[in-house]
Amino acid sequence: MSRVRQLPAPLALMALALAAGIARAQDPATAPLVLRLPGGTRALGLGDAFVAGRGAEVLFYNPAQIGVTRGTTLSLQRFGSSGTLGTMVTAGPFGKLALGVGVQYLDYGAAPGGFPTPPARLTVRGSLGASSLAATVGGQFQWRGVRWGAAAKYVEERLPAARDGAPAFDLGAARQALGLTFGLAAQNLGGHLALGGTRADLPTRLILGAALPARRLGTYFDIGGSAAIARERNGRIVPAGGIEVSYVPVSGWIFAGRAGARRVTRSGTPEESPFTLGATFGLDRFGLDYAFEPYRGPGATHRVGIRIQ
Repeated sequence: MSRVRQLPAPLALMALALAAGIARAQDPATAPLVLRLPGGTRALGLGDAFVAGRGAEVLFYNPAQIGVTRGTTLSLQRFGSSGTLGTMVTAGPFGKLALGVGVQYLDYGAAPGGFPTPPARLTVRGSLGASSLAATVGGQFQWRGVRWGAAAKYVEERLPAARDGAPAFDLGAARQALGLTFGLAAQNLGGHLALGGTRADLPTRLILGAALPARRLGTYFDIGGSAAIARERNGRIVPAGGIEVSYVPVSGWIFAGRAGARRVTRSGTPEESPFTLGATFGLDRFGLDYAFEPYRGPGATHRVGIRIQ
């Protein structure tokens, strides 16, 4: 019973983040597009609040967390019938260090003169075949009770008659305290991309977040969640959060459901929804993840991921 009584305060903070996620603001002109999309299936189901998360895909959020669990994740996300995002990442401890390697690749259609394309336009394919790429390698070590991480990446945006690439960097820190995991990350530090005479800065942001590990809620159920708040390059504040409920009927089996929300940008129609949903089926070291986000206007986005730990 004492464990259950500890839940309200952390979950109340996550609920506030969910409520704040309904707010909207203008869309900043940043690129590459792939860095503005969720890096993992479970993360999307939690409102993209994953800076203190666990699993290989955390390389795309906070390199300080890549040594917590060893694993490999593959995922595929469809934006209506107009765009496809594929990711592959593997990470885990190697002696006193932890290493991670990942690739994110997006195929989509851009409108003429539409660079940079906002995420909300991905469900409507433009006439120009376009792609967006990020290849990342990261490392993590522990010092004075804090996990420290850094990642370097090559990012690129490609249109039929133009292409530009640039290096970018992430820095992160994480620590366990008060029964929570706290994470801090500076993402996408670097310069800019320029295509067709248009310049777009990298989507730099500073993110602070916390995750509540699964806590027992009755005989077969666990509850957990995460919350984060980000400050983007243009000063925009983006809160996000999510809650996860798991059903564990027998050891090694798990069924989980997630609900999340985040602040989205105002873009007319189509437009991203602030709300997301997700689910997981797990068996021992294997996990099958799913996430869904509706859109205002045509299309929606579905994401499926496979995890091996």
